[in-house]
Amino acid sequence: MCTESQRRCRTLYRYYSPFFVYRTFLTDKYKCYLAEAPQEFDEKGKELGPDAQVWKTYVREADQVDEELVDGWNKSMDVILIFAALFSAISTAFVIESYKSLKQDPADVSSQTLLTISQTLVFIANGSQPLNALPNSETGVPAFEASAKDICVNVLWFLSLSLSVAVSLISMLAKEWCLEYMAGRTGPAGAQARRRQQRWDGLVNWRMRELIMLLPSLIHMSLLLFAIGLCVFLWDVHYGVAIPVAIVTAFAAGAYLACTVVPFLYDYCPYGTVLSRLAKQFMNIRSQSFRNNVIQDQVTANALKWMIMHCETPRSINIALQSLAAADENLPITVLEECHAWAMIKQRMECGDDSEQSEQYQKTTELYARALELYPVQRRKIDILQYGLHDDLQREEQLVLGIQATIRSLIDEWRLRTNPKDLETTKTLNQCDVIGLQYLSRALEDGHAAEIYNRLIDPAGLAEKLVSRLEQYLKGKVLFDLDMYRILSASLAFLLCCNAAWLDTDESVNMKHVLRLIRGYSSGLERNSSKLLQQTIPPNLVIVTLWILMSCPNIEEHQTYEPREKALESLWTTLMTAAYSDNSVLKHLDTTFLAHGMLYLLANIYVYELSPEDCKTIKTVLDQILLNTGLPTTIKSAFHAYYIHCLSHNLTAAGNCDAIAPQVFRTVNSLQSYSPWDDNYLLPGSQVYILAAKYPCMTDDDDTSLASWDAGTILAYSPIPRCSPQLVQALSSSNLITHLSNAMGSQNPSTQVFAKAQLWIFIHMSMCEADRTSPALTALEAELLKCPALKNNPERQEVVAETLETELLTNIDKVSHHLEDYVYRILEIMLKRRFTPLPQAADSALRPISKRLRGVESFVDYETKIPVADPNQCRSSSRIKSAKRIPGFRSAPYAGEFLELFRGLEVVN
Repeated sequence: MCTESQRRCRTLYRYYSPFFVYRTFLTDKYKCYLAEAPQEFDEKGKELGPDAQVWKTYVREADQVDEELVDGWNKSMDVILIFAALFSAISTAFVIESYKSLKQDPADVSSQTLLTISQTLVFIANGSQPLNALPNSETGVPAFEASAKDICVNVLWFLSLSLSVAVSLISMLAKEWCLEYMAGRTGPAGAQARRRQQRWDGLVNWRMRELIMLLPSLIHMSLLLFAIGLCVFLWDVHYGVAIPVAIVTAFAAGAYLACTVVPFLYDYCPYGTVLSRLAKQFMNIRSQSFRNNVIQDQVTANALKWMIMHCETPRSINIALQSLAAADENLPITVLEECHAWAMIKQRMECGDDSEQSEQYQKTTELYARALELYPVQRRKIDILQYGLHDDLQREEQLVLGIQATIRSLIDEWRLRTNPKDLETTKTLNQCDVIGLQYLSRALEDGHAAEIYNRLIDPAGLAEKLVSRLEQYLKGKVLFDLDMYRILSASLAFLLCCNAAWLDTDESVNMKHVLRLIRGYSSGLERNSSKLLQQTIPPNLVIVTLWILMSCPNIEEHQTYEPREKALESLWTTLMTAAYSDNSVLKHLDTTFLAHGMLYLLANIYVYELSPEDCKTIKTVLDQILLNTGLPTTIKSAFHAYYIHCLSHNLTAAGNCDAIAPQVFRTVNSLQSYSPWDDNYLLPGSQVYILAAKYPCMTDDDDTSLASWDAGTILAYSPIPRCSPQLVQALSSSNLITHLSNAMGSQNPSTQVFAKAQLWIFIHMSMCEADRTSPALTALEAELLKCPALKNNPERQEVVAETLETELLTNIDKVSHHLEDYVYRILEIMLKRRFTPLPQAADSALRPISKRLRGVESFVDYETKIPVADPNQCRSSSRIKSAKRIPGFRSAPYAGEFLELFRGLEVVN
């Protein structure tokens, strides 16, 4: 037998069909759940057909909304009718008494007549009739005149009663209007949707809701008039009382007449009377309302907009957005842009879970993709540009117009909330609204349009204005307007991408704009310390660096994406995160492209003259956005190697590497955070390694500085280099051997231990070199002779090495904490040569270190190995796929040289 809970489930299932039960009965053993059935999809190209899912959803959602709306109106009018009836009865009782004061009282007339008769009888009885005693028949009784007070009271009360009766009449008519609005909801879903939308548009345009809301106010006014009349009670009769009553009556009659006539002039006017409905049925005027075909016109656009803005269930909104896959050029898209339809489509595409390779997921993704593909075609008439004619530009058109639509929606929302009185701000926003059109007009080679848009925008001048405004916000010089900041940041990021593509401004100018914002953020950090701003500002700083991706088209070998399109796609995705605070859209975005701009800046310290504070701010911004979004901190290995390559070139160009050592260490530390490996493995390059080894010898601050810790971390997680020409050259130019020899006599015990360990590494490198005829070995031996302990004799290397080993074993416990991992690694190499076990303290300290960084296996040739995340990804000597580039594109610094190094190199797993 079924339990009570099971019977309830079956009842609910039948009641909610075609939906399933999703309601929980906490007190029962069995739990039932109410869930929607799987979504059905239309045939391709019929997403806006008469029986499309969007119209079925529209009808279902509209019925729910309309029933709730009309039910509320009916209940409100029921209360009005009841109250009006009671109030009219009460006011009538007062009016019956008050109107008598508007005419002469019959009792007064009778009294005057009796007085005259009495006087006449007295004269007759006396037998005389004095002339002065006779009644003055010529003058007669004085004319009656109502007092002002009586007139005022009756005016107010009769007006109150008339108003109450008029409200009752309009309320009854309104109930008929509601009935008419809800009638005729049969037939194909598409026809129902159009018919309902036309009625809804009529209801909105003719302000029926406002009229119904006005009815209670009229009752309130009636009450007020009645209360005032009570205060000036007892007035006499006067014809002026009829005037206001006649006005109210005429108004009510005119309204009734208008409600009867207007429906003949406008088919979907929500007003009407019984006479008008009967006449329209007789004349068969409504036949046009039952057309079954759906035209993509203003009504269709309004219906879709209504669904997007008013539907409460996410599926209904999704269906409305998916139906745009069948939209054509006739659909007025400006209506849909007002509700951010295309930004919502992009958001849903990015939020989809691609791990669920179900038919439904693939179908919805296809619908969203088609809707975005059709968007440029629908903008043709508005922008007067020939979109969709060039296959190689179609994807770019979608991205540019999508970004522009998102920015436009932010501007429209801001204008709705704020009335800009500053003409300069209005002009700037108008310029931001056409950035994408200026870009596409040039891509489509429409010279006339390009000239107009270029003159309107002035790319260089607009960029300067945007940066100046943003800089004021970041420095705290003006009150922070979060919405305006988002608009300006998005516009600047978009403009810089366009400028980088067409070289409207020099790359150095664009980079100066970025650095101004970063330094402005750093200087105003204390003023903008609220949690909301700290979550909002970093993403907006990152998006203004996405243009840098356009300048690096050949970083990856076998590159399968177009850098220009990848930069725009990353911008659109990140823009929605910055604009709408929705991090879920980033789930499909590769961290490599998001972080590229900031990491590229860090890798070019000398070129862009970055200070230690700049490096710290850039790393803080990157860490903050990844912390807030939950994105992985792994970037592509080719990009990681490219940043190291750029950093090495910066060290070469700088000459005096010691001056920028803290910035270099901060950069490498940041790159370690985004390493493609899980074990914090680093391959920093010969110059960085030499600089990190030299830094502890230059400072006696032990482990108190951040730079010292960064240097120790680099050494701890980097492989020990083998002898190579580049390494020996860096060793010679840095004069490191002399610094190590001097550091062995330092007053700081930790510096002494480190210097002895590092010098032992170079001596061991020389002794273990297999190719004894190598020019690099000869140069290394010559460099080692700078050590006084060798006494200018290369044959003493083994003796000196043994001495260093003994002293290191004796003083190993004096090394500072930030250098102990690296020194322990060297100690492990020494002891393995002796087949001696590692001390317990050293073994415990080295457990977190990767196995490939321990022992003799940690020696690698920095110049013949490249880092890749995938061991199976071998960079052979195959040809590099050339990327399609638009006019004016330039390769990133060192990109070509960097790719040459990839060919024929050994892979680091």
